[in-house]
Amino acid sequence: MWKYCVCSSSGNVLMSRNVLFQAIVGLWAASVAGSWFNFLTVIYIGFVCAHTLPVLYEKYEDQVDDFLYSILGLLREQYQKLDSGVLSRIPSKRNKKSE
Repeated sequence: MWKYCVCSSSGNVLMSRNVLFQAIVGLWAASVAGSWFNFLTVIYIGFVCAHTLPVLYEKYEDQVDDFLYSILGLLREQYQKLDSGVLSRIPSKRNKKSE
């Protein structure tokens, strides 16, 4: 029974290109960071960021939000270009349903 649940949930994840793309980018970023730093260095940087970034965000919340929304808009534009140019050519269930 649990095998069916695992397979069906993993199938749902793999069918969604957006989630799969995010997982691939996340794993790639983790591997790049892992090749640059030692594990203890990553833990130390994470500890410092976890204690510093919330304070800085509360102090500069408006500026940070404006900056992040502008970056998010640029990333969405780039993803739309990638999706229309490359990813739409890859056959998937979504493309077959629309035909």
